[in-house]
Amino acid sequence: MDCTGKVLKLIAESYPNLEFLNISALPGSFGSENDIEFSEISICNVICSCPRLQQLDLSYCEITDITIEEIARSCLNLKYLDLEGCYNISEEAIDQLISLNPNIHVDNFLESSAPPDFIESVRNYLIQPNVANKRFLAQHLQQFLDLNMWARSTVRRCAEH
Repeated sequence: MDCTGKVLKLIAESYPNLEFLNISALPGSFGSENDIEFSEISICNVICSCPRLQQLDLSYCEITDITIEEIARSCLNLKYLDLEGCYNISEEAIDQLISLNPNIHVDNFLESSAPPDFIESVRNYLIQPNVANKRFLAQHLQQFLDLNMWARSTVRRCAEH
């Protein structure tokens, strides 16, 4: 278990009646060398150990549907969940969570419609620019924009009928 995992485990063991927990990982908030990032396994372990949670902030944590499923199983009292910057979560997982806990308010959830290879290309471009990445990025950005325009026009046509 890594150091950050031990910190979360200690929190869960020390405060089993915990109702409010903020383990957001805002990028750059501690400086690039000291950023604290919790693994998804560590986050799931603390969620599982704190069944009385009512408010949970997971902003900018690298979580997936696995964490949302653990929240649905373990946090039946949860009333507020902040998912700002969590882009690897599906709408289906959020729908399942809400169906199991209709009193929950999920804040800042936006399902990412950008393909992962596009996001990775943007990241690579910003970190290490080169001609191949620029072409790839331009090509996929245009495809993404075309897809968004098509989706918007389809929604408008459906709304009109």
